[in-house]
Amino acid sequence: MRVAMVTPMAPESAIADVMTQAVAHLATEWEIDIWCPGSRTLRPSPVRVVPFAQPDLETATALGAYDLVIYALGDSSFHAAILPLARRVPGLAVVHDASLTNLVLFTARQDEWLEDLVAHVRREHGADKAAYLRDPGDSGGTETWLRLCAEVTLADVAVEHSLGAVVHSRWHAQQIDGRLLGDVSVARLPVPHAHGGNDEEIREVIQDRLDALDDDAVLLVTVGHVNANRGLGVLLAAIAEDPALKNVHLWAVGTHGAQVGTVVRLADELGLGARFEVPGRVSDGELRAILHRADIAAALREPVLEGQSASVLTQMQAGLPVIVYNHAHYAELPDDAVVKASPVDRIASVREAIRSLAHDCDLRTAKGTAAREYVLGGSTGAAYADGIRRAADLALARRPYVHLAEDLTSQLRRNGLSRKSVVIDNVTSISLELFDLD
Repeated sequence: MRVAMVTPMAPESAIADVMTQAVAHLATEWEIDIWCPGSRTLRPSPVRVVPFAQPDLETATALGAYDLVIYALGDSSFHAAILPLARRVPGLAVVHDASLTNLVLFTARQDEWLEDLVAHVRREHGADKAAYLRDPGDSGGTETWLRLCAEVTLADVAVEHSLGAVVHSRWHAQQIDGRLLGDVSVARLPVPHAHGGNDEEIREVIQDRLDALDDDAVLLVTVGHVNANRGLGVLLAAIAEDPALKNVHLWAVGTHGAQVGTVVRLADELGLGARFEVPGRVSDGELRAILHRADIAAALREPVLEGQSASVLTQMQAGLPVIVYNHAHYAELPDDAVVKASPVDRIASVREAIRSLAHDCDLRTAKGTAAREYVLGGSTGAAYADGIRRAADLALARRPYVHLAEDLTSQLRRNGLSRKSVVIDNVTSISLELFDLD
């Protein structure tokens, strides 16, 4: 079978990393090519890579010649040239983020169907959210926008033309199930192994900061973009003014976002300036060194916008006990491997979780060991490829029904009935019954 996988191939893309992990195994059974938005620098690939300049008719026609097209979709600029193709040439969508609001909004503006999108949001979510989506302006700030992205994910718009979808948690599957003609499959996300920079290099400043930690210091780390839904304010407040946690240091590792200045000022105000570090983006070698020294990890996303957290898997693979909120896909992590804090009583619940781990070395070891075993037992490229392969079989079985839907839509439009809801409901009901599409 000839398969095209359309994915970013930028070296800094974690989604590109996990998709190529799957490709290495899929290539043993499929004749597979990777198609990617053009870039001057591409990551190494186990198969042929076909860069394309634009998601135009020529590219879509070439993809249409394959037996199946698989699209990697995430809510970042890396995927801006992929979504238009996914909407034009039906295929299997591998959806990495639960919210695709920014991606869909960008595509709608670029391809001039913003008013149709706004009308859809008005019907589904109300006039206020539709108006804010059309023109966010400066009102509300970052946190308000993140809340909107969590409530108006637009994932249904992104996958509505798909033959099927692959997601990485049951929570995410429940959100989009029924929003496309095909099936929604859950596959365990593999751990990305590319974080940027030299694989072994450790900058002197990072090593000096690690060496400066006292032997009895408890190092609590978070990994990922330093942005508004990272939960750093909760972690700082949980540690502050608690004598039982006076030896706990917090490091926020990852690319700096717009919020970094705010959290640094908050740490200073709480008297934690000397115990709070924001090292920024680190190399693979630096990340390994930090996680090796760390005692506890935290992943306190709120709101949750991703379908699964690659950074939490990275921390678990390092053998660290991770504090998470007991909601969204984090609730699906095994209880013996993580500590689940309340997403309602956040500061008190997180403080209690830090206390329990900071003062019980045996508990840290037990949960860290269970965390590592969980990741190694199923979050692999081979297992991911198996999940995609099974989803592909289901997607191919749905292709005749997509053609049927397209033909029915064309006939209704030709006869001036495409906006008659009663006619559409009756035609849909009869089609579902005749062709067993339930």
